[in-house]
Amino acid sequence: MLLGFALEANCAVLDSQFIAEEVKKELISQLQQNYSGEIEVNVKYLPYKSVKIPNGNLKIKAELKSDSLNSQSIAKVSIYVNNTKIKSFGAKIVIRIKDKVWVAKDWIKRGQSLTCLTLEEKEITSVSENLPGKDFLPRIYRARRNIKPGEVIKLKNIEKIPTVVKNSPVSVTFKTSMVSVTIPCTAVTSGSTGDFIKVKSKKFRKNYIGKIIGKNLILVNI
Repeated sequence: MLLGFALEANCAVLDSQFIAEEVKKELISQLQQNYSGEIEVNVKYLPYKSVKIPNGNLKIKAELKSDSLNSQSIAKVSIYVNNTKIKSFGAKIVIRIKDKVWVAKDWIKRGQSLTCLTLEEKEITSVSENLPGKDFLPRIYRARRNIKPGEVIKLKNIEKIPTVVKNSPVSVTFKTSMVSVTIPCTAVTSGSTGDFIKVKSKKFRKNYIGKIIGKNLILVNI
């Protein structure tokens, strides 16, 4: 036995302890992409005490079946030899993560930007909803509902602030291969950069469809 391998003629046998350690390392590496705090992963159950595989280049991959964090989860485990899948199965996993999360310092009303936030360290594996990752920028988000003081910010309760807000004034540029003209209009709908939205001109009493190219800037190609 060597590091969980038992060598046989033209094949090898992986014991459950070796597989569990590889799964643990794989999942911790994945979770570290989104969380920078303390991460603990323990494999509580594997359906096999050992797995026989052919000799070759071994790779064990593991991924959580859900994006939501739960203290008890199921991981999909796949064993590859020479880039060929040999076996796949589910494994019961216990996860504990303690990390800094965004918390409301004061009431944030629906539609308000997330300016009253603070970072606090909390146990987050008991939170079933998805939380913002470590690259989260509060200033570009707003509340989808009222958020009370002390409440942890969850992705389902926030949304990105639109580049253009419904009923706001916008500058619309009509562009051809030869010339461009810009006129003031009003946004009929909201949208983000790259979206196509409807705008209306009070002066010409017409509606147009244009692409959002910046803050309150719309382009209409003719």
